Amino acid sequence: MSIKNNLIPNSTEVPFGTKETRTRNDRQAVFQLVRDLVQAQFERGDKELTKRLWQDVADREIDLNRVINLMYACSFHEDDNEMTRVDESYQKTVLFD
Repeated sequence: MSIKNNLIPNSTEVPFGTKETRTRNDRQAVFQLVRDLVQAQFERGDKELTKRLWQDVADREIDLNRVINLMYACSFHEDDNEMTRVDESYQKTVLFD
């Protein structure tokens, strides 16, 4: 008796809706990491936590310049709309470099 594994698709293509959801989730994860960094580094001055968060950025292979841009270009880090606007602007700039 053979068992077919129908859970793993043969195609490597990701459906558009799934890709869009993943991008949104990734962006939200980056935004939260930026918020945590702003709080640890600027508001609390917690060197150890800041060091761990920057290590997390490196471990996740997140664009360092993207994180720095979000940290310094946003006035209100809790505002998802502002963060998204700044991030999209940065992403467009990176694509044209």
